[in-house]
Amino acid sequence: MTSTTAGDAVIARLRDAAQTLRSVSSSALDEVRAMVAARDALDAAISESLLAIEETGVHREEDASTVQTWARREVRLDAAETRSRLRSARAMRRLPAMAEAHRQGRISAEHAKAFDFALRHVGEPETVELEPALLDVALVAEPTELRRVARRFKDVMHPEALDEAWLRGMDRRDLQLHRFEDGWHVNGFLPIQTGARLQAFLTAASAPGEACDERTAAQRRVDALDDLLDRVLAEGLPTDGTVAPQLHVIVEAGTLREALAPGAQSSFEAGEPAVLVGFGMIGRNLLRHLACGATLTPVLVERIEPNLKILDVGRAERLATRKQRQAIWLRQGGECATEGCRNPIDHVHHEIPWSLGGPTDLGVMTGRCAVCHTHVHSRDGTIRAVA
Repeated sequence: MTSTTAGDAVIARLRDAAQTLRSVSSSALDEVRAMVAARDALDAAISESLLAIEETGVHREEDASTVQTWARREVRLDAAETRSRLRSARAMRRLPAMAEAHRQGRISAEHAKAFDFALRHVGEPETVELEPALLDVALVAEPTELRRVARRFKDVMHPEALDEAWLRGMDRRDLQLHRFEDGWHVNGFLPIQTGARLQAFLTAASAPGEACDERTAAQRRVDALDDLLDRVLAEGLPTDGTVAPQLHVIVEAGTLREALAPGAQSSFEAGEPAVLVGFGMIGRNLLRHLACGATLTPVLVERIEPNLKILDVGRAERLATRKQRQAIWLRQGGECATEGCRNPIDHVHHEIPWSLGGPTDLGVMTGRCAVCHTHVHSRDGTIRAVA
């Protein structure tokens, strides 16, 4: 009998067995229990057979360089799943009670992966000793609970790893926003304490507001984050003398009036579309939505350029006015004016020092980050209170 014929015969027998289970079961409940047990027993056999294939090298007889290649091609298992099954099969050799329960279909392949996790992260001697306790959990609980228990054992037996993990997480911390046509993609990694705070906030703030709330959980989380940003931007952030971060929309006055007019159409009939600073041009409906919110600072211009005449105050003011700070932030895109620096603006700098007769005029002031501003004054010897 060829290998293909033998395989077909095994498949046929398993199908017959499945039909037999369905025909002899007294209820659908018993039927599912029996079939899941059969599936789990088959998973154990598959894992052990894959390990046997790797150790004997028989996959090479079918022109496959590795068992992962053979499994991907012949049985449609991806490489990660094959590697996981190989690890589970090795774990079965080290943990005989777990192995027997898996072969009998009393625990699943996912349970076996949790035992493998324990071997690798708790330690082999410790896991061998803990095998009876872990198996008791596996026989009555889902794999997620077993893994939670294994992680608990890991933390208790290796407490030094907790701080090591925290430090690794601090080194990996990252948050990036990537602009797309229809929004932003968020990517990054949060250290333990930051992620815990965000999780606590999102869990509390994203609960359904009422019984008829039809938003998905994901949508509620994003809405909760939006509400948080709304409050922060409204109240402002601690700064060293500049305008707090804001949401700026540049729009011609006539266009804004048209957008807010009752019955306004969704497309612009005149003028350029509004520009959301940091993103780009936006449509009338989004402009209307932003204009109704407290976080919007509309910058009305006849053309999209600063109006210096209105904003200049000469020697009447020592410090930059609020409007000037907003205009400088907008003109520089919120970034420090020092060439090569991309830090956010912290201070407004008089290019002609006030002490030397410099006016508080927009044309001779720039926004600088705190470090660059200090550097400029230390270089010219005029370190003083920031403007």
